[in-house]
Amino acid sequence: MTTYDLLDEATILATPAEVVRALMDEAAGRSQWWLPFVQMRQRGDKPPSEIGAIIDFTIHDGSLGQRLTTVRFSGRVTIFEPERRLVMDYFDGDFRGSAEWTLEPVDATRTRIAARWMTDPHGGMRLWTRFVDVPASQSKVMQEGFRAIERFAAEKRAESPA
Repeated sequence: MTTYDLLDEATILATPAEVVRALMDEAAGRSQWWLPFVQMRQRGDKPPSEIGAIIDFTIHDGSLGQRLTTVRFSGRVTIFEPERRLVMDYFDGDFRGSAEWTLEPVDATRTRIAARWMTDPHGGMRLWTRFVDVPASQSKVMQEGFRAIERFAAEKRAESPA
Protein backbone atom coordinates (compact mmCIF):
# COMPACT_ATOMS: atom_id res chain seq x y z
CA MET A 1 0.00 0.00 0.00
CA THR A 2 1.29 3.45 -0.93
CA THR A 3 1.68 5.85 1.98
CA TYR A 4 0.93 8.98 -0.05
CA ASP A 5 -1.42 9.22 -3.02
CA LEU A 6 -1.75 12.96 -3.56
CA LEU A 7 -3.26 14.92 -6.42
CA ASP A 8 -2.70 18.61 -7.14
CA GLU A 9 -4.51 20.34 -9.98
CA ALA A 10 -4.77 23.80 -11.47
CA THR A 11 -5.78 25.59 -14.63
CA ILE A 12 -2.88 27.76 -15.69
CA LEU A 13 -2.28 30.39 -18.34
CA ALA A 14 0.11 28.33 -20.49
CA THR A 15 -0.33 25.92 -23.36
CA PRO A 16 0.58 22.23 -22.96
CA ALA A 17 3.65 22.89 -25.15
CA GLU A 18 4.72 25.72 -22.83
CA VAL A 19 4.26 23.50 -19.77
CA VAL A 20 6.39 20.75 -21.32
CA ARG A 21 9.06 23.28 -22.34
CA ALA A 22 9.17 24.61 -18.77
CA LEU A 23 9.55 21.13 -17.28
CA MET A 24 12.17 20.04 -19.82
CA ASP A 25 14.17 23.28 -19.45
CA GLU A 26 14.11 22.96 -15.66
CA ALA A 27 15.16 19.30 -15.68
CA ALA A 28 17.93 19.95 -18.20
CA GLY A 29 19.33 22.82 -16.12
CA ARG A 30 18.44 25.56 -18.63
CA SER A 31 16.17 27.35 -16.16
CA GLN A 32 15.53 27.71 -12.44
CA TRP A 33 11.90 28.74 -12.36
CA TRP A 34 10.97 26.34 -9.53
CA LEU A 35 13.60 27.64 -7.10
CA PRO A 36 13.69 28.06 -4.15
CA PHE A 37 11.30 25.11 -3.74
CA VAL A 38 12.56 22.49 -6.18
CA GLN A 39 15.74 21.90 -8.08
CA MET A 40 15.65 19.28 -10.84
CA ARG A 41 18.75 18.11 -12.66
CA GLN A 42 19.13 15.68 -15.50
CA ARG A 43 21.61 12.90 -14.81
CA GLY A 44 23.71 11.79 -17.76
CA ASP A 45 23.27 12.60 -21.43
CA LYS A 46 19.75 11.29 -21.99
CA PRO A 47 17.36 14.26 -22.36
CA PRO A 48 14.47 14.41 -19.88
CA SER A 49 11.93 13.76 -22.65
CA GLU A 50 13.36 10.28 -23.36
CA ILE A 51 12.17 7.08 -21.73
CA GLY A 52 14.84 6.02 -19.22
CA ALA A 53 16.11 9.56 -18.56
CA ILE A 54 17.01 10.09 -14.90
CA ILE A 55 16.23 13.29 -13.05
CA ASP A 56 17.49 14.12 -9.56
CA PHE A 57 15.21 16.22 -7.33
CA THR A 58 16.13 18.36 -4.34
CA ILE A 59 13.20 19.79 -2.37
CA HIS A 60 13.23 22.81 -0.07
CA ASP A 61 9.91 24.03 1.22
CA GLY A 62 9.92 25.43 4.72
CA SER A 63 8.41 22.25 6.20
CA LEU A 64 10.46 19.42 4.75
CA GLY A 65 13.39 21.44 3.43
CA GLN A 66 14.22 23.70 6.37
CA ARG A 67 15.71 21.02 8.56
CA LEU A 68 19.06 19.42 9.09
CA THR A 69 18.81 17.37 5.91
CA THR A 70 17.34 18.08 2.49
CA VAL A 71 14.76 15.92 0.75
CA ARG A 72 16.30 14.24 -2.27
CA PHE A 73 15.11 11.55 -4.63
CA SER A 74 15.72 10.37 -8.18
CA GLY A 75 13.21 9.49 -10.85
CA ARG A 76 13.34 7.66 -14.16
CA VAL A 77 11.04 8.69 -17.01
CA THR A 78 8.82 5.69 -17.85
CA ILE A 79 6.19 7.36 -20.05
CA PHE A 80 6.42 10.56 -22.06
CA GLU A 81 3.55 11.58 -24.31
CA PRO A 82 4.44 15.09 -25.56
CA GLU A 83 2.03 17.77 -24.40
CA ARG A 84 -0.13 15.13 -22.67
CA ARG A 85 1.51 12.98 -20.01
CA LEU A 86 4.74 12.35 -18.12
CA VAL A 87 5.22 9.45 -15.70
CA MET A 88 8.28 8.91 -13.53
CA ASP A 89 9.35 6.07 -11.25
CA TYR A 90 11.10 7.28 -8.10
CA PHE A 91 13.74 4.62 -7.47
CA ASP A 92 16.30 6.19 -5.13
CA GLY A 93 16.37 8.65 -2.26
CA ASP A 94 13.98 9.78 0.44
CA PHE A 95 10.81 8.74 -1.43
CA ARG A 96 10.09 5.75 -3.65
CA GLY A 97 7.08 5.40 -5.91
CA SER A 98 5.87 7.36 -8.90
CA ALA A 99 4.57 10.66 -10.18
CA GLU A 100 2.26 11.32 -13.09
CA TRP A 101 1.69 14.70 -14.72
CA THR A 102 -1.22 15.07 -17.12
CA LEU A 103 -2.00 18.06 -19.32
CA GLU A 104 -5.32 18.88 -20.92
CA PRO A 105 -5.87 21.99 -23.05
CA VAL A 106 -8.76 24.11 -21.80
CA ASP A 107 -8.62 26.56 -24.70
CA ALA A 108 -5.94 28.16 -26.90
CA THR A 109 -4.08 29.72 -23.94
CA ARG A 110 -4.89 27.66 -20.83
CA THR A 111 -4.08 24.15 -19.65
CA ARG A 112 -5.53 21.97 -16.94
CA ILE A 113 -2.54 20.45 -15.19
CA ALA A 114 -2.70 17.58 -12.72
CA ALA A 115 0.21 16.10 -10.78
CA ARG A 116 -0.34 12.85 -8.91
CA TRP A 117 2.35 11.80 -6.43
CA MET A 118 2.20 8.18 -5.21
CA THR A 119 5.10 7.51 -2.87
CA ASP A 120 6.41 5.89 0.25
CA PRO A 121 9.04 7.47 2.50
CA HIS A 122 12.30 5.57 2.54
CA GLY A 123 15.10 5.25 5.08
CA GLY A 124 15.26 7.99 7.71
CA MET A 125 12.45 9.83 5.95
CA ARG A 126 10.01 7.27 7.39
CA LEU A 127 10.63 8.65 10.87
CA TRP A 128 10.71 12.28 9.81
CA THR A 129 7.33 12.09 8.03
CA ARG A 130 5.67 11.30 11.37
CA PHE A 131 6.38 14.90 12.43
CA VAL A 132 5.64 16.73 9.16
CA ASP A 133 2.42 17.27 7.22
CA VAL A 134 3.72 15.75 3.99
CA PRO A 135 0.46 16.22 2.01
CA ALA A 136 0.34 19.95 2.86
CA SER A 137 4.04 20.37 2.04
CA GLN A 138 3.68 18.52 -1.26
CA SER A 139 0.64 20.57 -2.22
CA LYS A 140 2.41 23.83 -1.37
CA VAL A 141 5.39 22.90 -3.55
CA MET A 142 3.16 21.83 -6.46
CA GLN A 143 0.94 24.91 -6.36
CA GLU A 144 4.04 27.12 -6.28
CA GLY A 145 5.34 25.14 -9.24
CA PHE A 146 2.14 25.66 -11.22
CA ARG A 147 2.36 29.44 -10.66
CA ALA A 148 6.05 29.38 -11.59
CA ILE A 149 5.26 27.59 -14.87
CA GLU A 150 2.80 30.38 -15.69
CA ARG A 151 5.47 33.02 -15.04
CA PHE A 152 8.10 31.10 -17.03
CA ALA A 153 5.72 30.70 -19.99
CA ALA A 154 4.82 34.40 -19.91
CA GLU A 155 8.51 35.37 -19.89
CA LYS A 156 9.24 33.08 -22.86
CA ARG A 157 6.25 34.52 -24.80
CA ALA A 158 7.51 38.05 -24.10
CA GLU A 159 10.98 37.12 -25.41
CA SER A 160 9.60 35.70 -28.67
CA PRO A 161 9.04 38.08 -31.57
CA ALA A 162 5.36 38.54 -32.39
